[in-house]
Amino acid sequence: MSKHDQTPHLPRRKRSARLSLAVMGAGAFGLTACGQPPQEEQITEVRFDEPRSFQSVEECVAANIYTRSACEDAYSASLEAVPRFSTLEECEAEHGEGACTAPTEAQAQAATGSSGGSWFMPAMMGYMVGSMMSNTNRGRSFERVYQEPVYRNRQNQGNWNTASTQATQRVTQRNEAMRSSVVQNRQAAQSRQASTQRSGFGSRSSARGGWGS
Repeated sequence: MSKHDQTPHLPRRKRSARLSLAVMGAGAFGLTACGQPPQEEQITEVRFDEPRSFQSVEECVAANIYTRSACEDAYSASLEAVPRFSTLEECEAEHGEGACTAPTEAQAQAATGSSGGSWFMPAMMGYMVGSMMSNTNRGRSFERVYQEPVYRNRQNQGNWNTASTQATQRVTQRNEAMRSSVVQNRQAAQSRQASTQRSGFGSRSSARGGWGS
């Protein structure tokens, strides 16, 4: 599979082909593991591309990297991740005077699924979008888009470059934490598997010894 075939802006037909190949890979893995107990599917590897920052959905679409649907979904997910506060005073106490606002009706709808309610958030300046590829212990590969809101706070004072840098730092920390967690889980699974195999071999050896006595 070429690197180009893994980009998130592929036409639907190629997406389906890629999914079919992933399923075929899982089937092949199942055949080679015939006779073994079924494995719980776990992510064994994750890779992240460099996130890109956009000030609007239209700017994301115009970049011709992601589909409109992916840009819109990432924007909605970013809005869901923006800190929310019950009062303007609470929001400004944390993010700075003049940094907060009530969401527009469209923002409230995207963030909560409802245009009602009264809450406040740091002013949304844009969002970051990137792609994550993951492989599982069953030989399957998945691709998903990840995102991070870019919003105003006391440190950036509404400066786009500073706000984008802050968002990049949050993304890097989160991705590194996820990568570390995947490595730890994989190592733990390998350790359990090795322990189970040693236990199984010992049991069979003991059984053979008993038969020969």
